[in-house]
Amino acid sequence: MENSIQKEKLRIKKYLELENVSVLTGAGTSFHIGAPVIRSIPDGLKSKCEKDIETYFGKGKNPSYEDLFNCLQADRFIKEKKGEDVKDINTSITNMQQWLFKNCNTDKTTINEHYTDDEKLKRNRYHYHEAFLKKLLQRPNNLKRVNLFTTNYDMAFDYALDNLGVHYINGFMGVHNRCFRPEVYDYDLYYPGQSVTGKVHRAEKVLKYFKIHGSLSWVNTEPSVSNTYGIKEIPLNDKFTPDENNEIMIYPCASKKSFTLDLPYSELFRQFSQAINQPQSVLFCVGYSFYDEHINDIIQQALSIPSFTLIIINYSPTIAPDSPIEELKKLEDSRIIILDQEDLEQTSFVGFVKNVLPDLYEEEEQIQITETMQKLYTEEHKKETTVTGLEGSKPIEEETKED
Repeated sequence: MENSIQKEKLRIKKYLELENVSVLTGAGTSFHIGAPVIRSIPDGLKSKCEKDIETYFGKGKNPSYEDLFNCLQADRFIKEKKGEDVKDINTSITNMQQWLFKNCNTDKTTINEHYTDDEKLKRNRYHYHEAFLKKLLQRPNNLKRVNLFTTNYDMAFDYALDNLGVHYINGFMGVHNRCFRPEVYDYDLYYPGQSVTGKVHRAEKVLKYFKIHGSLSWVNTEPSVSNTYGIKEIPLNDKFTPDENNEIMIYPCASKKSFTLDLPYSELFRQFSQAINQPQSVLFCVGYSFYDEHINDIIQQALSIPSFTLIIINYSPTIAPDSPIEELKKLEDSRIIILDQEDLEQTSFVGFVKNVLPDLYEEEEQIQITETMQKLYTEEHKKETTVTGLEGSKPIEEETKED
């Protein structure tokens, strides 16, 4: 098993040093710190949504959080166009957003029961997020910035980036009034050199960050001259609560592709497509289930490029026969690399960061040590063969006496 892990570390190291590296993370990267998986309506919210569930899906059904949220938004849109009252719908949307805001704030969630004995998480709940980011940022500074895409609404990576002092470009500009300005994704960070020639140096610890399904910290506001798109980023605190006048911007439904036409999602998905459709690109999928059709479409398009590589870190010990990951396996494409629990132990996000994701500096040293030892061993072997390995040769002392 140890040899298998070392082999995978070296293979991943090779892909991390490509020119275009992108990472797509999903709910699996926040599971260990207590963020909920909302594929179905959580029990704590279901009692408030029973009437809406029955209206849109029928009695006794259990739709996903996103499916119900999408129905509410779509119904509100139609009724507003017809001039009908939408007060009840607004109340339902507010209830759902308040629940999400409360339960996905990773600063206040309870560590998952499987990780309560982890001493590193006890000291810092974002330890593995920070370790993950530090390893990504070890890429040589002459390569393009890493693109970190996430479908998560929570702030785990945001907090981890702040803790590390990493400058991340996330599509917003401003200090006290942070507004969505997608042109900042084309910017980079440099600082002046010490010489009189005015030569500039590229800053280290910079990353491009895309929350393609929105965020708990994005608030929908009225467009203005200074905020063209009407999207504002706010710090999370106890004073803020989502309501009818302050709706948080979260992607309404992963299964309805038409919503990706609206800003900011259209711009974020354009960036995702552009990032992985470049030559010599690799996309690492960590904790992503492949159940979002609009994302899968973009990945499938990238697979038409011969130099594109897709690496999937699969958490599930068993894959359903009809699951999207199983369908990708059936393609038997060497450019699709799937690391799962059949190959590697503990391929959860925590296990992947600890055991599989290489530390590029350490791996370089390990490779040098291995090569040196192999050379030394080869030289020693040659010496032994020369002195004692020849059949029929006499000891040196005897030859001297006879002479």
